[in-house]
Amino acid sequence: MNRLFNKFLIICGIVVLGACKEDVELPDNLAGFTTATQGIDGEEATVQISLSRAADVAIPISIQLTPYLVTYDKEFVTEPAAVNNVLNVTIPAGQSGVSFKVKKKANVFLNGDETLTLKMTSVGSPVLTGNSTELKLSFAAITSTGSTLTLEGKTAESNYTNAVYADLSANTSTAVNRKSWNLGFYQGGQFRVILNPGYQSSAAPTAKTDIAAVTLADTTSVPNLDFAPGGEGTLALADSWDGDLTKTVFAEVSATEAQNKVYLVSFEGSKTKSKWFKVKVNRNGEGYKVQFARIGETTIQTVDIAKNADVNFTFLSLETGKTAEVEPRKVNWDIQWGYSTSNAGTVPPTPYWFQDFVLLNYAAGAEAAEVLESTVTYANYAEANIATTTFVKTRDAIGSKWRSTAPGTTAGIRKDRFYVIKDPLGNIYKLKFVSMGLAADGGERGKPVIEYKLVKKK
Repeated sequence: MNRLFNKFLIICGIVVLGACKEDVELPDNLAGFTTATQGIDGEEATVQISLSRAADVAIPISIQLTPYLVTYDKEFVTEPAAVNNVLNVTIPAGQSGVSFKVKKKANVFLNGDETLTLKMTSVGSPVLTGNSTELKLSFAAITSTGSTLTLEGKTAESNYTNAVYADLSANTSTAVNRKSWNLGFYQGGQFRVILNPGYQSSAAPTAKTDIAAVTLADTTSVPNLDFAPGGEGTLALADSWDGDLTKTVFAEVSATEAQNKVYLVSFEGSKTKSKWFKVKVNRNGEGYKVQFARIGETTIQTVDIAKNADVNFTFLSLETGKTAEVEPRKVNWDIQWGYSTSNAGTVPPTPYWFQDFVLLNYAAGAEAAEVLESTVTYANYAEANIATTTFVKTRDAIGSKWRSTAPGTTAGIRKDRFYVIKDPLGNIYKLKFVSMGLAADGGERGKPVIEYKLVKKK
């Protein structure tokens, strides 16, 4: 009987303790602009608002517009449209941010002194306004002296849904769905085709030059495109992570059509052979003519792509059959964070699908250098240090070196180093990573935070 009574007391104690245990309260969820100043270099600017974390309900936000030397619907508009200089946007449920555009009106001349102040006036519950509730937008390009940016790669789908392009001099970032394209077509002097490194892309040439003659049977004549990342012998199936255009799977497009082979292309979600695409690329004057279809289809789609000197590449989605807006203008971004093809670290080098890869805008002339804090600290790095800094021009100049995901004390941002970046315009910035959501750094995975300061203006 005593034993039963003791058990009863123990059970009661557990129940009482459980009832007394308080739920851990999350910190306030705050909304704010991702930067305090921004400029328009071109015809439009994308403004981003982010939350501390995704909300379970849709969050309406009202923004008061205060123009200086410009008038709404005369010199500029917003997308979505504002009414009486009030812009209303909504962050969808499950998302952690929203963006909108400010666009110059066509055939309007501006002096460059014009500005637009944007101020959040209300935010839907349960979200609160944070500290970054005001943004000053200049209707001219600016050269930022430094700021912090949150790179919004995360969505409800995954931590790395988006590839995020950052323009340090303009304090802006642009998020693009990493799966929005399959092939990129170089807009410089060469005729080169790249695979999407953020879409687990692989490809191989067939022996045929007539796309109509390629069938499912031809898949047996090429290596398996659904290869295990890091496996030996797979380097030839993916473009090199250093960005060298002479090391792409697609050979340079010949002016002689009969020399251009048909390629088989696979990517995430299309790894079974019946889902592969067959693709043939020819020159079309100074542009490209792209023929493509699923390997079992007989109807061939054709897309003509003209060259555009404002961008590094023009991008095509084989899935939609349309070109996609991906990279900003080539002078309007410096680095890109996202999911990408990296080196598995094996010998011989082999491709590996990698989260948190940082790419350099090498194609537009950007350069970068890694500097160890033991040499000179981030705080002390100044213009005098530039002369002894060794810059490199490869796509993976930063790559994966800035962080570690190894378990234990080494996980997270490597605090013993920072980076110096020369942007395509010649401005030089020092940059360090602040948080990424590992090792209790206070950040969120998929939303890395960077800090940067101007070292030398062009």
